[in-house]
Amino acid sequence: MEELTEKVFKDKAFSSDSEKLGYCDTQYPLILVSGMGFKEHNFILNYWGTIPDYLKSHGAEVYTANQDAFCGHVENAMKLKKRINDILNKTGKEKINIIAHSKGGIEARYMVSKLNMGSKTASLTTIGSPHHGSGLADIIVGKIPIGRFAAARLVNIYAMLMGDRRPDSLRAVVQVTTEAMKRFNKEVENHPDVYYQSYASHVNKQYPNIMWRTMAGLLYVSDGKNDGIVSIESAKWGNYQGLIQTEASPSINHADQVGLTQFSGNLAFDAHNFYLELVRALKTAGH
Repeated sequence: MEELTEKVFKDKAFSSDSEKLGYCDTQYPLILVSGMGFKEHNFILNYWGTIPDYLKSHGAEVYTANQDAFCGHVENAMKLKKRINDILNKTGKEKINIIAHSKGGIEARYMVSKLNMGSKTASLTTIGSPHHGSGLADIIVGKIPIGRFAAARLVNIYAMLMGDRRPDSLRAVVQVTTEAMKRFNKEVENHPDVYYQSYASHVNKQYPNIMWRTMAGLLYVSDGKNDGIVSIESAKWGNYQGLIQTEASPSINHADQVGLTQFSGNLAFDAHNFYLELVRALKTAGH
């Protein structure tokens, strides 16, 4: 049986305001890149919630990418490049630290390697990104009958309501199938000057939400332990840092990873301290 590497994140106490403000003041600014499903600022929710403000209160300089929710990785990578160049011009910094969730990690990898952004990227941290594909995407593309095209049109309408101009939800899903990611990984190599690291999580039998337990159980057959959407093995890229866990919540799903616990009811998990320690480690490493 695989031994799971875990990171347990706890509340941090500070002796002074200056210590708190110096905790996450990384050498380079941070950009948070969202995954598929929601734009960062929309009429339903804020993808990253209060995580950016929490990091700022600890000295971090944080921005969000706000790329499209249902779009191909090439188009979103181009938008991410423009956003980062704008941030670097504004701040006068030479590089940026990227923290990307889910499919956002794939788009960031493409941008770094294929759009000449390696020299401007200090680090790329991916969280629950399907680097080796998602069995769920395989199911949607290969095992659901032709009605998936009608479903894709409905999803595209939803995406436009959220702000996407030209969504293509079916293509976005196809791009993270197992076969598509095999081709992607052959073509998109890591940049030698960028520090790559990754985190994963998993849903176990004690997870509080039956829907997510069911999804994880179905995906376990093909993908092994997973967060309900992406397996642990698929999420590994670069320096794998282990599972996201806390003492109060040892089991974390894909949405929990960015604090979207309203989709699971897993209120025992607080993502803020995970990101606090992630950014602190980037600072300590000189990024």
